[in-house]
Amino acid sequence: MTNQRSITNIFIDAKAILGEGPIWINSSQELLWVDISKGEVHATNITTKKDKIIYQGDKASAIIPISDKEFLISDTNKLILVNTATGAANEYTSILFETKNIRFNDGKADPNGNLWIGTMEMDIKPNKGALYRVDSNKEMKKCVSKVTISNGITWSLDKKTMYYIDTVKQGVYAFNFDENSNISNQRMVITIPLELGAPDGMTIDNQGNLWIALWGGACVTCWNPKSGQLLKKINVDAPLVTSCTFGGKNMNTLFITTAKEGLSASDLEKYPNSGSIFTIKTEVNGFKPNYYTPLH
Repeated sequence: MTNQRSITNIFIDAKAILGEGPIWINSSQELLWVDISKGEVHATNITTKKDKIIYQGDKASAIIPISDKEFLISDTNKLILVNTATGAANEYTSILFETKNIRFNDGKADPNGNLWIGTMEMDIKPNKGALYRVDSNKEMKKCVSKVTISNGITWSLDKKTMYYIDTVKQGVYAFNFDENSNISNQRMVITIPLELGAPDGMTIDNQGNLWIALWGGACVTCWNPKSGQLLKKINVDAPLVTSCTFGGKNMNTLFITTAKEGLSASDLEKYPNSGSIFTIKTEVNGFKPNYYTPLH
């Protein structure tokens, strides 16, 4: 590992129970993020720090942009189309899961404009989740089965590899990814030691390295997916680190979401900033999110 840094720079004292799913919207200079436990989707301006709730639901878990004013919000078993210009929120599509205790979790659009969204059983029962692809015509296809906690997802710079996290597997899978958004050849490319924490949300930088939030590890880590090597560890002043994304005017600010769900009173006394969103400037740049392109 080349270096280790610590941060206590708080972007916003979000007081999130389960902060997650950050995405950067460049046109408005806002970070969008969710508090899954509260069912809230927030938009926070990078300059003014003004925060507003743009959607209130049940278990809102991921934000997928369609345009700078239109977003798909995954909420329990539904995808909700939210227009921030008009305030409208309408069901886009839904799915009937095996039980009512299964919900959507992390999700992103791929380079071809399709949506990938995973699921989990709320009591963390093994192998009850899956990873789905939602095409532009709303068709939902199960692509990966027997998932426990479907989490981080991103694509390589050449768009030929998809990286994916099932948290309990303690690592990152890679799949071959073709021009039709089909995946194949699943293999583990990064293995994360238990003592570092459990892999959660993930993003990629312009060097092709993966930045992974570690639940229970109080850190974000940077890995080379080709060698499996740990390159960098950034300590965060909160144990439950959930996700990260690049943003800011130069796309070199890493925004880091955290949670306080399940922490004891002594944990919260030790880590009073749990549930905040943290930032750190990096030597690399990230990318604006892919947009989902529905058929109109």
